[in-house]
Amino acid sequence: MINDHNRLMQSILKLTGVHLEDSKLYLLEARLSEIMKEYNLVSYDQVAMKLEKRDDRVFIDKVIENITTHETRFFRDESVYDAFILQIIPEWFDKNRITPLNLKGTKLQIWSAACSTGQEPYSIAMMLLEKFPQLAGSISILGTDISKYTLDKAATATFTKFEVERGLPSSYLQKYFEPNGDKYILKKSVASCVSFKQHNLMTDPYPGQFDIIFCRNVAIYFTESARKEIYNKLKNALKQEGVLMLGSSESLMGYIDNYVLRDFGLARYYEFASNVTFFSSRRGK
Repeated sequence: MINDHNRLMQSILKLTGVHLEDSKLYLLEARLSEIMKEYNLVSYDQVAMKLEKRDDRVFIDKVIENITTHETRFFRDESVYDAFILQIIPEWFDKNRITPLNLKGTKLQIWSAACSTGQEPYSIAMMLLEKFPQLAGSISILGTDISKYTLDKAATATFTKFEVERGLPSSYLQKYFEPNGDKYILKKSVASCVSFKQHNLMTDPYPGQFDIIFCRNVAIYFTESARKEIYNKLKNALKQEGVLMLGSSESLMGYIDNYVLRDFGLARYYEFASNVTFFSSRRGK
């Protein structure tokens, strides 16, 4: 199949923010060939034209599902969860002048952006319930992704044996899941903490205001200008003194100035406050 891929790459970029480098052009044929057969499209230009019309949501969702990356697992990068439960959450209690035994009706608002099939937001919920059971009923986690198909799967809270064996401690499997044939279903106590919504980081309005946002291993697929736009929108979606958690290979440096770089063990994250007017770094306790 000989096609001019440039128009399609631009269409995908505008639709998703994902920039396909020349070294990744093989993904077009590998991931779109079946869709092209299904819709009787014989060139990348025809795929691009159909995307640009924006009149077939099912087709758009299928292209998005196949082009975007969905690598995920439970408790991906343990150092992040150590920082979350041992430093970020205790400091959240201090900021709000509450204790686990006296929540005063305060809600913990968390956004898991680009959550794929849900392992990240469910990991967050399980860890909170495990370490701070008093928070049950006060946890509100929003999981979003550009792909409708991955979100549909995430909302079922159902995972295969292979999926639960990737990063999930056996004690958590026994405590928070119910076996169902060859699959495992999260108990309602966990699943009820998380809601899901389709969201495009490039084009959709951002929800808010959140205490903590996880947006890990996402911006690496975007252009420099898109990263700056996304990082600023994420910052604005946080409450004052809110926390942003990025992937280990991602950084706000060069995109935003007014933040405090925090660390805990091997994990690094970003904190924002109204009285911070320049980049600074502060170590954990």
